[in-house]
Amino acid sequence: MRPVALVLMVAMLGTVMAVPAAVGADSQVAVTVTKAPVAPDGTTAGAIPDFVLSFADLDPSESGIGIKTDGEIEIVLPDSFVNTGAGPNVAIVLQGWQASPPAPPPFIWTTSVSGNTITIEMNADYPSINSANPGPKQVHLILNGFTNPGAGRYQVGMTITPDPASPSDTTSGTGTLKIIPRARPSVNIVNVLSGNPGPPPFKNVQYQTVTQGVDPDKVGLYLWDKDSAPFIGVDLVMSNPNHYRFVLNKKTVGHVWIDAPDGASGYSLSTDGESDGPIPAFATMIPTAFLITQFSPDPLTTGDYVITFKLNNGNEQQQFVEVVSP
Repeated sequence: MRPVALVLMVAMLGTVMAVPAAVGADSQVAVTVTKAPVAPDGTTAGAIPDFVLSFADLDPSESGIGIKTDGEIEIVLPDSFVNTGAGPNVAIVLQGWQASPPAPPPFIWTTSVSGNTITIEMNADYPSINSANPGPKQVHLILNGFTNPGAGRYQVGMTITPDPASPSDTTSGTGTLKIIPRARPSVNIVNVLSGNPGPPPFKNVQYQTVTQGVDPDKVGLYLWDKDSAPFIGVDLVMSNPNHYRFVLNKKTVGHVWIDAPDGASGYSLSTDGESDGPIPAFATMIPTAFLITQFSPDPLTTGDYVITFKLNNGNEQQQFVEVVSP
């Protein structure tokens, strides 16, 4: 069983504000399911399920779905997920970006499990406000009382009831979860390592908007190798301005690509040194390595940059930087 000392300290919202009107009856929403950034094997066959369901556009300029007191989020796992009866089972309603709960504890929701159904009930309003806190967009599940099924694709259902006064006005969708046969190398953007070292909420380093001539916040990466061990000693080597390589002992173990706006030059990506560790990953306490990266845009050019991090035979993560005029 994973340590849960930090798992139980990762979400709440302290300020109660008005929630927008509920969406139309049984609205459909696109649900995507991805491995959580704080575990190397959350979508691996036979492992503890540790994944994130996203049900709104993750761009912080887009609002999430506000949920009132006694509103609910219900998630239904296929029967092939084995409920072992162990625990704890933790659900974290995120404010719109990975690994950043909206505030420190106590929780403003209660999580219950019946069979393969996980129900999250709000004890206070969790509103949709603005880009600084766009409201509920994701649910991070750390299900210590379950085990993943065999490799394959599985449908996970989600139903949101934003307003208990209008129980028929729900938002629902189904996401596809890909369970892989074995763990693989994993790179993960984690906000806890960057921008705001204090308690949550952490800054959204995956989506950043900066003024021309200003560098965005550094981005922290959790790195695991193919054996789910901390990937220590990895650094970046530039091949050309648009391509860097993750290198360990002179061997290329991954790549980084930079998609820059037209006319941009003089941009760069650097690190604070080789990936270090082991350290306990936020929330799960799983040993990991961490690498701090710094992207510097062209100081003379506005526009959008996309930085794609990928490990060989592993996953990929993207950082988005918008540079605007002063």
